[in-house]
Amino acid sequence: ENEFGANESTYWLGFELWWREYFQWLALQLKTDLYRFQGRPGKAPLTSYFSERFVKWCLGQTPFPLVNACMKQLNQTGYMSNRGRQIVASCLVNELGVDWRYGAAYFQQQLADHDVASNWGNWQYIAGVGVDPRGGRHFNLAKQTQTYDLNGDFVAKWQGASELLPLDSVDAADWPVVYSP
Repeated sequence: ENEFGANESTYWLGFELWWREYFQWLALQLKTDLYRFQGRPGKAPLTSYFSERFVKWCLGQTPFPLVNACMKQLNQTGYMSNRGRQIVASCLVNELGVDWRYGAAYFQQQLADHDVASNWGNWQYIAGVGVDPRGGRHFNLAKQTQTYDLNGDFVAKWQGASELLPLDSVDAADWPVVYSP
């Protein structure tokens, strides 16, 4: 900034560094509560573990092209933008109903720039079990796609488009679901 001046990008770089530091201090305070399903407020999210949904999310094979593109980018490069991380986390928790800790653990495994405190703190934030008094974050995937990938360039680059069957191959009673074209 001293050499080239401040701008929106330099603001956001500083902002994200402050968040990263905040999560470091929070992790020191929370200790093992950073990994608890119900997080800090003691109110568990309305999620479970759906193995088939989780695997499809990891592979980028959901009904949501932007989520698929982000996950394929992560799997191929080890990187994903902060916005992408929030979008895919919201999808896993809110659309797919999967326990947030599986997503946090997957990010820990895949991200080249992984930071324990930031990763788990952000996942708690999205799941609504962190320190944010407003509860979780539910991103409108259609709006996010419209805002950040209007022309579909990102989805096309990472082959996120999907003509897949629904996420579950069994119904609530564990009976196979029959699909007809």
